[in-house]
Amino acid sequence: MAKYNPNTNKNNNMSNNSRRVPPFFTSGFKAMQSGEIMIVDFVTAFPGEGQHVFSSVAMTKDIAENLVKALSGFVEEIDDGED
Repeated sequence: MAKYNPNTNKNNNMSNNSRRVPPFFTSGFKAMQSGEIMIVDFVTAFPGEGQHVFSSVAMTKDIAENLVKALSGFVEEIDDGED
């Protein structure tokens, strides 16, 4: 199997940032808020097993707002492409 190389993606708009781990698919997430910080846990859930948190991120309100805009744009692009 080929090794992941983040620099081979021509569409990578984070050219100055190096990805340390390859992207992963998640089966869900949980979000918790504490004051000015939100923590998002990404989880996997396999049949017959419980949920397992495999990664977490903490973000400020500014970062969360940027994430909402990016996700909304992504969803709108998908909706626009459907007939």
